Amino acid sequence: GTFQDAAKQVRLAHDQTLRALELLLGRYPAAELQARRNLPALPGPIPAGLPLEMLERRPDMIAADRRVAAAFNRVGEAKATRLPRIILNAHVAAIDSDILQLKEDFKNPVAGAGGKLMAPIYQGGALQTQVRIRTLEQQEAVAQYAAQALRALGDVESALAVGNNLAERDQLLQRIVTDNQRALELAQTSYRVGRIDMRAVQQQQLSLYSVRLTLLRVQSEQLAQRANLHLALGGSFTQPTIQTASNPGPQP
Repeated sequence: GTFQDAAKQVRLAHDQTLRALELLLGRYPAAELQARRNLPALPGPIPAGLPLEMLERRPDMIAADRRVAAAFNRVGEAKATRLPRIILNAHVAAIDSDILQLKEDFKNPVAGAGGKLMAPIYQGGALQTQVRIRTLEQQEAVAQYAAQALRALGDVESALAVGNNLAERDQLLQRIVTDNQRALELAQTSYRVGRIDMRAVQQQQLSLYSVRLTLLRVQSEQLAQRANLHLALGGSFTQPTIQTASNPGPQP
């Protein structure tokens, strides 16, 4: 009875998920969508170095850039708010910049990168683009851009950290699955020669199924977290940067 009740709950959750997907696809929510039974493979590894300029594709960064351009009313002055060339390392611990040096007292990578982000905004000479903040509106727009850039960087750092943690858990759980599979084979052999009863074999089977279920959940979380990383970056690893108000591209 308990098993049948659990099976019905799983089936209901499955159908509800299918209906939600059908609505996203613009289809009638009939729970008839044919979904694959296996998880897709995780895409290739994250590139070793990602330019911070990728964050400029994010809608919130584009909006902040537009506010700066509107406040200064001249594209040339707005260029001072462009993000410095910081490289986001897939292993989180190393963030480097070819423009500004990290202060020695900055131990946390996010705090250190934050210092780099603020410097070119308030010290335009570091980017060879001087800017004079003439009004409170301009000062507020620049400060909001800096704050938004820090939030965007925080999103990326979090996504990278969670992704690294899930990858480590995946490897650990795969080893545990292998160990449990061997233990089950030994238990089955012991049962055949009469050393243990079927209950011991079933307990080992349950242990193996439990670890496999945990592994599937971690692999599912890895896929979701890779999607979160792309959302944090504003697109794929290779998608070209969107032209912003402070980066209008070549003029005819």
